Amino acid sequence: MPLVKVIRNGQITIPKGLRSSLKIKDGDLLEIERSGFGLSVKPKVLLDKDGIVEKFFDEVAQIRKNTKGATQKEVDVAINEAVQAAKAVTAKNRKIKANA
Repeated sequence: MPLVKVIRNGQITIPKGLRSSLKIKDGDLLEIERSGFGLSVKPKVLLDKDGIVEKFFDEVAQIRKNTKGATQKEVDVAINEAVQAAKAVTAKNRKIKANA
């Protein structure tokens, strides 16, 4: 296990092998939290809140359009299908990023 030295202002350098295995690149954001007697470091991604909100309302509008006159059960099925499709896209994007 590699050792790192804490320098001014608490800075450390993450060894290249660890950065590579976690796909951490210059400018990436990391979440650091206390974990037992050590630290846990996790790469994080920021999302454009405005873009996500806009996409959400676009999806809701599409569901409303597609389920006009439908029963509550049919609306629930359409919502569930949309959620599952969104989860599949997210999982695919995470896999692509992990393999990059």
